[in-house]
Amino acid sequence: MSALRVVVDGRTILVDPPRLLRIGRAVESDVLLAGDSVSRVHAELRPTRAGWVLVDVASAHGTFVDGERVTELRLTRETEVRCGPEGGGGVFTVTPEVASGEGGVPVQQERPTAVRAPAQTPPDTGFENTMVVAPAVRPGPVPGAPAARSGPALLVSAEGREHRFSHPTGVTIGRLPDCSVVLTDPVCSRLHGRVDAVAEGWLYTNSSREGTFVDGRRIDRLVVKERVALRLGHPVAGPEVSLVPILSAQEEERRLARARWARRLAVIGGAAAVLLVIVASGVTAAVLLDRSDPAQVVRSSTSSSTPGLLTGEELDSAKIATVLIGAESTDSDGNTVSWSGSGSIISSDGMILTNAHVAEPQADGLAQQYGPTDEANPDYLEIALIEDADDSAAAPAFRARVVVSDGFMDASVIQIYATIDGGPLEGELDLPTIPIGSSADLSTGEDVTVLGFPGISGSAGVSVTRGVISTFLDDDRLGPRSEIDTDARIAPGNSGGAAIDNEAEIVGIPSATFSQQGSSVVSGRIRSIDVVKPLIAEAEAQTSGSQD
Repeated sequence: MSALRVVVDGRTILVDPPRLLRIGRAVESDVLLAGDSVSRVHAELRPTRAGWVLVDVASAHGTFVDGERVTELRLTRETEVRCGPEGGGGVFTVTPEVASGEGGVPVQQERPTAVRAPAQTPPDTGFENTMVVAPAVRPGPVPGAPAARSGPALLVSAEGREHRFSHPTGVTIGRLPDCSVVLTDPVCSRLHGRVDAVAEGWLYTNSSREGTFVDGRRIDRLVVKERVALRLGHPVAGPEVSLVPILSAQEEERRLARARWARRLAVIGGAAAVLLVIVASGVTAAVLLDRSDPAQVVRSSTSSSTPGLLTGEELDSAKIATVLIGAESTDSDGNTVSWSGSGSIISSDGMILTNAHVAEPQADGLAQQYGPTDEANPDYLEIALIEDADDSAAAPAFRARVVVSDGFMDASVIQIYATIDGGPLEGELDLPTIPIGSSADLSTGEDVTVLGFPGISGSAGVSVTRGVISTFLDDDRLGPRSEIDTDARIAPGNSGGAAIDNEAEIVGIPSATFSQQGSSVVSGRIRSIDVVKPLIAEAEAQTSGSQD
C-alpha cells in the first residue's frame, strides 16, 4: 500500500501505512486545523486494502471535496479537502504517494523503515518544512488475551433507551440517522454534541447553536467523571440525555470512599461550628439538651464516630447472594408474557426476598398501587445464580414458588423447591445469604448500594449502583418511614434486589423510580426493610410448619 502525503498550512506530512490519521481541532489530532467550523474530531484518513479513504466522522459542518460534501471517499489522486464551509473551515491537500520503476511504471513500494528520512535533512534538499511520520509503534494484541482497558465504558440513556460504548470510541448524539445515539425530539439539533474518549475518561462537546445545559447552565465542553444529566436545546424543556461512566467495582468503591470522606469532613466542620454556637450560647444549649433523651444523646455521640465503609469483600458476598428471577405467564388474550426481576437470598435453604410485582403480579394490593394488569401469576419462578462476584453470568439453577406476598408493600417471599428442570432437590441447600439489617437507624445523607439485574445487564452479572438517602416517606397504610428516597440509579430489572448499607445488610427492596412532572430529577424508591420484616416472619413460620 502506498504512503500518503498531507500538506497543511505549508507543512508536509508523510504518512506510512497502516497509520490512521485523525483530523480536527483537538490538540491531539494528527492533522490540526484551526477553522471555527472544524469539529474537534472532524474526519479521518484510513488505510484500507483498497487504498487510503477519507471518512467524515459525523462532523457538525461537513467535509467537502471539489465543492461536494462527502462522507467517505477513496483517494486516488491529489485531492484538496475542506473541513467546514468556505471561510470558516480548514483546508489541506492529500496525495497518495506511488513509487515508479523504469519507464515510469508503478512498482510495489517497499515497506518503509521506522524512520524514512534523517533527523536533520540537509538544507539543499528542499524539504525544510517536511515532517516525516513513521508508523505508530503500538504493541499488538496477544492472541487469546483480553483487550487492554483504556478507560471506563460509557452508558448513554436517552428517550427511554440505553446505549453502551467501550473506551476508546467516539459517540455522536443528534437527530441524524447515522449518529451513535439518535434522538427524535425536534428541539435537538441534527448533530447536537459528541462524546470523545480522553485519557481515563470522556469529554462531551456541544456542537449545536441551541446549546447544551447542565442544571440550567449552558456548557460548551464537559469532562464526564460521574453521572451527569444533559438538557439539549433548552435548559428545562430540552430532551434529557444521561452520561454515566461505568467504572469497575474497585474504582467505584474508591471514588465513593473519597466522596464519603469529603462529606464527613463537611459534617465535622459543621459540628465545630455548632460547638462554637453552644459555647457562645450555653443557656439555649442547656434547654435543648434538657428536652432531649439522654440515652439518645449518648447514641448520637457514639454514632458520630467514623462509620464503617462497605469493603470489597462485603460487596462480593452480597453480589453472590443476589439472584435473577425469571417468570412467564399468559395475558387475558392468551399471549405468552415473560419478565424478569431480582431477588436476595435471605436463608441458606433457599428463601428469597423480592417484589410482589416480580413474583406474583396478581397479589392483592398491587392494582391499588400501580394499576391493574392482565398478567397471570406464573406457575413457578426460575432462579438464576452467579458463580462468583467477578461479573459472571447468571445461570438458571432452581425453581421457586411464592410463600407469601403483600401487594400494598410490594414484597414477596419465595422459596426454592426444585431444580431448574423440575426435579427434586438433592440434599440440603447451602446457599450464600445477605443478612437482614434495620432501616430505623438510617439517616439522610447516608450511603446506600443497590444490587440487581437491570435491563442493561440482563443476565451478564450483578449491577452495582450507589447513592445517598435523600429523605423518608410515610404511607397511610404502612406507617412512617415506609419508603426510602435515594438518588441511586434503579433501572427496570433491579426490582426486588437488595439495597444494602455500609454493613452489607439489607435495609430495603428497590421497587420503583419516581420523577416529578416537569423536573429532570429522577429518584429511586426503596421499600424499607422494617416494614417487610413481619412478612418475612410469616414466611418463616409457614415454611417451618410445612417442614414439620
